[in-house]
Amino acid sequence: MRCRLAEEKATAILAQYLARAVEDCGLRVLLFTGPLGSGKTHCIRAIVQELPGSAHAEVASPSFSICNRYPVTPPVLHCDLYRTGSSVPEEILEALEDPHCAVFVEWAEFLPENLRPQAYLALRLSVLGPSERLVTMEAFGDAEKILQSLTKKLAADHPELFI
Repeated sequence: MRCRLAEEKATAILAQYLARAVEDCGLRVLLFTGPLGSGKTHCIRAIVQELPGSAHAEVASPSFSICNRYPVTPPVLHCDLYRTGSSVPEEILEALEDPHCAVFVEWAEFLPENLRPQAYLALRLSVLGPSERLVTMEAFGDAEKILQSLTKKLAADHPELFI
């Protein structure tokens, strides 16, 4: 699925649907890739703000802390692998195994294939212009059914987002 996010409102709309998939459908792992400035943290912030309990979650880039935990439902571990090289922190590996935790990873290209869960949604962000992004989503494992459902609902409600 490919969505064109031409403004902040479009990101908020996509975030609402992704948050519902995380909260209601069991989508637990979102892996984000894209160049610096493509909006990975912004997209994650928008998703977390749509989850129950978000009033207590201050979403910030974990560039230096590597991982931030947010007290939302379900709990979210937000990670940035840009500075980790080939070493994946144990906290991330444990969270990927925890069925009650959602894991959002920036710079997911640094997460080796053999450490990825069976089911996840990969989101690739590209810069189209100063305030315009392209998000390409690909599902793996059981996340495929969730992405199909999300695509159907989003296309019915907001066809303007699709390329």
